[in-house]
Amino acid sequence: LVAVVAALMAVYFLARPQAQEGGKTFTVVVVHSDGSEKTIEYTTDAETLGAFLEEQGLIDSQGADPGMFHSVDGEKADWNENRSYWALYEGENYANQGIFDTLITDGAVFKLVYTLG
Repeated sequence: LVAVVAALMAVYFLARPQAQEGGKTFTVVVVHSDGSEKTIEYTTDAETLGAFLEEQGLIDSQGADPGMFHSVDGEKADWNENRSYWALYEGENYANQGIFDTLITDGAVFKLVYTLG
């Protein structure tokens, strides 16, 4: 059983997406609470989306739970206030990991959508 678990873990670590080396150009679309959209194109050598966007000042995680963020492009979402949050999409698909775990790849399109729960 231990050998099977070890083999499955090895397959996972070898098959998981890897960050690309070198300059990557990608797009971030911010959809605000009023439905307006802002599209920003970035080029970077950074590996993860959350750290890069926070460095650029697009998102703010100050005061949020670890790995979370509460404002995008100056607009705050507060679950406790009105059940709102920022949803992360990769292309048209809801992301299956947090923004600080999302790897940046060349040509990717990410959406940050103000959402009411």
